[in-house]
Amino acid sequence: MPLRMLAYSSFLALEHEKNVYSTVLYFRPPAGQRDPGFYRYGNTQRGGGWFQYNVIRIYELEGESFLDPESVGLLPFTALMKPPADMAPQAWVEKCIETAQTVDVGREMRATLLFALSLFGSLAHPPEFFQDPILEAIMQESPFYERVIQRGIEQGARQMSIENTLAVLKARFSNTDVNALRQKLEAITDINLLKQISLNASLAASFQDFQETLMGSPL
Repeated sequence: MPLRMLAYSSFLALEHEKNVYSTVLYFRPPAGQRDPGFYRYGNTQRGGGWFQYNVIRIYELEGESFLDPESVGLLPFTALMKPPADMAPQAWVEKCIETAQTVDVGREMRATLLFALSLFGSLAHPPEFFQDPILEAIMQESPFYERVIQRGIEQGARQMSIENTLAVLKARFSNTDVNALRQKLEAITDINLLKQISLNASLAASFQDFQETLMGSPL
């Protein structure tokens, strides 16, 4: 991560000639436990470089300190934070949801806050914690709800088509390196094209014929 953050910051500074202050957020353990928050090399004799960035391990923050209806922007992250010592994870999630429901904002914004809370919270908790008919109805009022759900469905369909294609190829041409084609397949965004490729996998006379057809396919 340190070298990656240095690359991002250097590119932005070079491209826009602006000072860049970088922050890395880690949502759940053990992510980021070894991140020192800096990159350095060299010494006083030979010179070198030093680059520092902020590291925030959200899962180490005391959640109750941020569970404030006035701090609207932080509420979607609270389910990832540490609950009180005597509170079970599900009870903590319920408390986060209840707080988000009380914020003094419009219906659309409240729906977006709850939707974001469920998305981030599901990274650390079972999705069942956020599956409630009333909550779902509120979240659907968010302008981001349908967009994210639709993208998830499309991504799932794409991945299923890719896996089906590879499975057919492995069954038909077992002595070939089928997995070498995964990168090319995953670069294709058109689901209809992927379906056609999956059909070609079952009809191709040889693995080479399939490869030639695939390599000629647009991304």
